[in-house]
Amino acid sequence: MPSPPNAHIASVAGSLRGSGVAVHSVPGSPPLTRAVYEKSLRSLASNEGALRDCGAMISSLGISVLPESKTRPLNSQVLPLALLPKPFPKKEFEEVWELSSVVDKLIDGLTTHPEWLVDQLQGVTEADDFTRRLVDICREVYIDGGRDHSKDIRMYLLRQDYLPTTVGNRLLQVEVNTVAAAFAGIVSRVSCLHRMTTLAALDGVAQFTLPDNKVVNAFADAIAAANLVYNETYCRDTHDVCMVVEDGEDNECDQRFLEAALLVNHNIAVHRRTLKQLAQQVCVDGKTKVAKIPNIIDPSRMVEISVFYYRAGYGPAHYVDESCWDVRKRLEESVAVKCPSIPEQLAGTKKVQQLWYSNPSVMTRFGLTEEEAERMREHFAVQVDPSVAKETVAAALKDPTAWVLKPQREGGGHNMYGDELVDTLTTSSNDELKQFVLMERMLPAPLPCLAIDTPASREASRVVPKIISEGVSELGIYSALVMKGNHTVMDKPCGHMLRTKDVSVMEGGVHAGYAVMDTALLTEDDITDSH
Repeated sequence: MPSPPNAHIASVAGSLRGSGVAVHSVPGSPPLTRAVYEKSLRSLASNEGALRDCGAMISSLGISVLPESKTRPLNSQVLPLALLPKPFPKKEFEEVWELSSVVDKLIDGLTTHPEWLVDQLQGVTEADDFTRRLVDICREVYIDGGRDHSKDIRMYLLRQDYLPTTVGNRLLQVEVNTVAAAFAGIVSRVSCLHRMTTLAALDGVAQFTLPDNKVVNAFADAIAAANLVYNETYCRDTHDVCMVVEDGEDNECDQRFLEAALLVNHNIAVHRRTLKQLAQQVCVDGKTKVAKIPNIIDPSRMVEISVFYYRAGYGPAHYVDESCWDVRKRLEESVAVKCPSIPEQLAGTKKVQQLWYSNPSVMTRFGLTEEEAERMREHFAVQVDPSVAKETVAAALKDPTAWVLKPQREGGGHNMYGDELVDTLTTSSNDELKQFVLMERMLPAPLPCLAIDTPASREASRVVPKIISEGVSELGIYSALVMKGNHTVMDKPCGHMLRTKDVSVMEGGVHAGYAVMDTALLTEDDITDSH
């Protein structure tokens, strides 16, 4: 007889947590300065032996993308990345690291109130058909359908993005990613490369800390925890999850590292399917609401799925026809854990996050204490609804370089700057403006970055370095939360990544080609202005 629900849940978080180890510099080393860092950076860039070692390590670790994943899965190409980690002030890093559980708590509080989410997004749905479709499913399943999401098993694999500013050296929140938070697998490998290059270039030369960064193991732990709670709650015995992916996904290596962690650490099999494939294959039992899909090798054998983890579904292009929307609703109605569920995806929309700034009572209404809400407010940038905040719109039209206009989209490349921002603000109707968030731009202090010249390196089949002379970095903190009703199964920060780009580049996505993947070299002081 299976154990009753919650019998083992209390011990899950402790038993699944790894004991990562940070790397520290040699005791007694002098503080790291900008001059010392730049000297080490240039020394590495000119050392053929060290660059050869970097290339071999990159290949061995699989820091790659698959541009032709459907037909030539062995034809991998190196991902844009930094060769030496970026100095980052330790105090500010630790502040947002510790804040991650507060953000998790708020996202869960919002997720369990779908009526409020639907109400707040009504203005957006009038101009944004994609958000309207998500809202329609939310209403049909959780409001009209009567499903109480607060009693479900809920899993969150988040990335909380921040940018440092030159004013007060604060980290300001850019956004919280609730769907398809990418690079958990690859950034763990980049950290390994950075340990090698940092120990070679800086050990004994300056003080530093390289934080433990086994993000992929922590994400696998969360999925395993959700699988365990699913089995206990519904008296099942499945060890199969489904990763919902794009057709021809070129970031497959990153996803496969998570699959490997689930296989090796937890004996959980991962089944990859597109929304279109699920529309053709998935069976949701009308009575039990258990979801099953056919085994890829033996289609006659149906496999029960405990968790649907979405690495697709965040953009209109992923829903190639109406059947994809139909299956998204069917999966939402199943008892399987969804990451994200539709309410969780809506809780991560930019409109909802804008309300944290413009209506601070939202945070305490949905679970935060006053002290927790104040801690979050310390990291907010100005962000408003341009259909309402006419004074802020006027300021943006006067100085468009200081602002960014953001639609309700994920995946990079959608934000508007400069002339495009001005054109949209001046030509759109008030109803059309409701789908956007107008946000102040955060301008970090630049610091050189040693990166791979990706096109040249791919052409030469060796590492060709380039120095980004004015590199600015966005910090992403990964976190995982698993809930069973109001019981916390697992809640922890999992690791981090930096996305570093030239200061002149507007967007910041690695996968979209705007930035390079990077990690943090923690220092006691901010060295961006030191010499």
